[in-house]
Amino acid sequence: MTIRAVLLDYGDTIAGFFRPDAQLLDAYHQINLRLEADLEREVPGAAELVRAVSHGVDAAIGADYANGSELELDIAAIYDRCLRSVGLELAAETVRWVIAQEQAAWIHGISVSPAAAPTLAALRDRGLRLAIVSNATFPAEGLRDQLRRHGLFECFDATVYSSELGLRKPHPAIYEDALRRLGAGPEEAVFVGDRLREDVRGPRALGIRAFLTHEFRQETPEPDEVTVLPSLAALPAAIDALA
Repeated sequence: MTIRAVLLDYGDTIAGFFRPDAQLLDAYHQINLRLEADLEREVPGAAELVRAVSHGVDAAIGADYANGSELELDIAAIYDRCLRSVGLELAAETVRWVIAQEQAAWIHGISVSPAAAPTLAALRDRGLRLAIVSNATFPAEGLRDQLRRHGLFECFDATVYSSELGLRKPHPAIYEDALRRLGAGPEEAVFVGDRLREDVRGPRALGIRAFLTHEFRQETPEPDEVTVLPSLAALPAAIDALA
């Protein structure tokens, strides 16, 4: 069967992430200023907010992912709980604003693979339709902004995030949604990502062929389980070999 679609994970596949500490501190300084003006009282300083809210959110998300849940979390509820832990009870609209400020700061914590743009261009030159299929608790629009910032958004025909669907990989619904958007069947698609459970075994359960990337992080597959790509640069040739 001809390959017509390529589904790619985002984090640790297209790009690596590191905490942009200076930008996060600045973002929470701006959050502190607005909250003090809105509430007309003293609010914890930026450093305390980073510890209680930013790190608190990361810890909550990390614990839930470690449990293997396929249900995505409500990011606003997590922020609300962390803000309340330091005495801040905010309107839902303000909580969403806080989330947006942190997400904007995280744009500075992205290290895009140098092979990403040329690889995506090579795949599109082959007539392939492309989609991001990513587990991500944060709002999808902010994640799309990250792709826009790095000139990659227009490379994709669809972007599918667990925060919109409410379900994480390896739940079959997230792969099926991406295939529907691309107009491809499982046998016509390839999945590329860095995690065995979510990016290899999950897709294969639906009949999607898969490759494992080792560019940003490494998981060790079973012998002969999957072809490992040292970087995205090896992907076009690997797909050509399938054909």
